[in-house]
Amino acid sequence: MKRNNNSFLEVLTRNWGLKVASFIFAVALWLVVVNVNDPTIRYSWSNIPVTIENGDMITSQGMIYEVLDGTDVVSKVTIQAPKSVIQNIDKSDIIATADMSKLNSVNTISIDFSVSRYSSQISSIRGSIDSVKVNIENMKSKSLVLQTSVEGEAPDGYMVGNVSTDQNLIRISGPESLVDQIESAGIKVDMSTLSGFTSDITASSQVRLYNGEGEEITGGNLEKRPENVLVTIEILSRKTVPITFTTDTVPAEGYGLTGEITSSLNYVEIAGRKSVLNNIGEIQIPAEVLDVTGATEDFETYVNIKDYLPENTRVADSSFDGKAHVVVGIERETTEEYELDGEKIRITNVPEGYRCEIENVPETYTVSITGIHSVVSGLNARNLEATVDVTGWMRQQEMTELVPGIYHVELTFNNPEHTRLTNPVYMNLVVAEEE
Repeated sequence: MKRNNNSFLEVLTRNWGLKVASFIFAVALWLVVVNVNDPTIRYSWSNIPVTIENGDMITSQGMIYEVLDGTDVVSKVTIQAPKSVIQNIDKSDIIATADMSKLNSVNTISIDFSVSRYSSQISSIRGSIDSVKVNIENMKSKSLVLQTSVEGEAPDGYMVGNVSTDQNLIRISGPESLVDQIESAGIKVDMSTLSGFTSDITASSQVRLYNGEGEEITGGNLEKRPENVLVTIEILSRKTVPITFTTDTVPAEGYGLTGEITSSLNYVEIAGRKSVLNNIGEIQIPAEVLDVTGATEDFETYVNIKDYLPENTRVADSSFDGKAHVVVGIERETTEEYELDGEKIRITNVPEGYRCEIENVPETYTVSITGIHSVVSGLNARNLEATVDVTGWMRQQEMTELVPGIYHVELTFNNPEHTRLTNPVYMNLVVAEEE
């Protein structure tokens, strides 16, 4: 029996080296066959997002975190696995997470990579970066009044009027260092994108944030409430109209109006609803504005045209202050006497069935006229004409029917405006029925 056991051992250990070599060869051959049919390969996927877990550990403390340098996206993730596995992995299967609870002292978080399928068959998975960089600071909020601005021009013949928003206050939240830089919040409306509109416009516009230098501030985990507001832009028609000036006061005794009122502004362009502008032909400055009472020389003043614009209109040019320099001409008066021919007195508007004539017509008579020197000095007897307007005289006397008789009537003269008769001239008018 002992001999038999020794024989078995001898058989088992005989050619030991050859047996080991055969085993190794068999294993190698198996590996070759396997790799030929389903080789292990590497494949890379681009731009894999990193999910931040347990971020509320920071936000619950009134702080906020910001991912730096775009490290929440891994530019390349490489997986080593059998070809059959690689072929069935989608980008959506790759999971990259960074757990905020593992934040280290230099504010980085290790990225853990995994796949949702075939995890047991994957040899390795690596990313082009292995950690997320974050910045952590206090959260801060502030509220700002929303400002509006319009760039560009309305169509020809129109202008932008009032610009209003459905909200005028915005609340901003974010990292303290960034919120402290924000000085203003506003919306900009580009009229070039709204060309052709000739009536009011309502559109949604994004709220923008600016620092003290007017530079826009974006990103950085800033939260705006609201993000967008509704803007209503009033579109007004434009029209150019003349400005007229008058005065109903008189200067000091011995002085008179030249009749000339000059202004540095004779026309103004106004804006308003078209239906309103259609009914406006001029801007009339009230006579009491130019009060020349007691003046002994040209009266000068500044008039703000804006104060006298019709209701629901405005000056079209927003840069114009509305002021016009106005001068009312005033001169010293003088009195001159003129000798006129009595035969040239005209009698007009005699009612039918009557005849009228001046009794005892004088060969000549004297007329005294007072007025500003520049006008009176240019008069002469040939320029002056006397008239008796019978119908006009009857209206003054409240007469409905002319009765024959002799009446003491005042002559009227064609003396120029801003002159007057120093003393009235009367003649006897003889009225008789026609035979």
